[in-house]
Amino acid sequence: MSIKIFSLCVVFVLLISSCNMGNAPATQIVSPLPEGVESPPVTATQPPATTEASLPVTDDYAVFSINVQDFSHPAESAAVLNRILDLHEELNVPVDVYLTDVMARIYAEQYPDLLTRLKTSPVVAVSYHYRAPRPYANNYDWLGLGAMNADELYQTVMRYETHAVDPVTGQTTDDAGGYQYVADAIGYAPYTASSIADSAEIDSALLQTFRELGAQMTVVHGRALNLGDMKKGLPIRPEHYDYKLFEYTGDAMTGFESALTQAHQSGGVAPYFVGVKMHDNDFFATRSAWLTVYVDGGKRPNWDPSLAAPLLTQAEQDAMWALYEQTVRYVASQTSRVTPVNIPMVLEMLK
Repeated sequence: MSIKIFSLCVVFVLLISSCNMGNAPATQIVSPLPEGVESPPVTATQPPATTEASLPVTDDYAVFSINVQDFSHPAESAAVLNRILDLHEELNVPVDVYLTDVMARIYAEQYPDLLTRLKTSPVVAVSYHYRAPRPYANNYDWLGLGAMNADELYQTVMRYETHAVDPVTGQTTDDAGGYQYVADAIGYAPYTASSIADSAEIDSALLQTFRELGAQMTVVHGRALNLGDMKKGLPIRPEHYDYKLFEYTGDAMTGFESALTQAHQSGGVAPYFVGVKMHDNDFFATRSAWLTVYVDGGKRPNWDPSLAAPLLTQAEQDAMWALYEQTVRYVASQTSRVTPVNIPMVLEMLK
């Protein structure tokens, strides 16, 4: 073993040994079909990212992503997200937080300090993701989107991404919601919005909507994605290995180094990106709220949003947190060879 590698391992060991280990009732329901959808309101642009000159030049990058979605356990969701932000701010490791409109509303109404923190943290970049019962969730077209023409699809998607959704019926309401609500809540258009749709036509309507509302990047799964790859007018988040940390059971250093090796073997080209993924519910629940309500509870309205997955045992929660913390600390100890970045930093790399 070289002196350099041995030193890095020692740093990691020292780091690890030092660590102790409801939705509100909806308002009047209205049809989601096109009925003179208004032009999307103007939103503040995203805050400036770290300048390209200040980014270390490496061949390997890590992108930490937290997908927030668990409306069944809002207190646990808020607590774990605060803890995640504490860790990333302590180590100055960037992180992307993907909000649904439901969770943004819960934070705004019940945990306003957390929402403020998401808006102002120097390491956080907020992006957007949607979940059922929006009918364009993958394999979920309960509304009949597949029978609509291109204009009907666009108008329907635009309405869903500017209005709230009744959690029981899946229909839009008069309240603000969707991508536009998250943009208004955090003060800028979320950087990334993805489309995982049942057809190319629905996919096109989604990406057109997100582009018009201010998204600067989208997400694709299932293959190596190089820096600069595009999809229908939006850059794709680069990713050569999708490291689903919530599925891993080994030690942090071995897991991340294995993910990095697989990124290099993906068939993509440098620079290589490892996407480290977690959901808020991975830290405390046996299953996510949206899967519990909108998949286990059936894929057609009406749904019962009071259904809730059981919590993990305390030992299971502690183990999941320890793995996440150790992974972040390990990446923070490797910045001479691996650069942690979030989406605005990736966008700077594209300039």
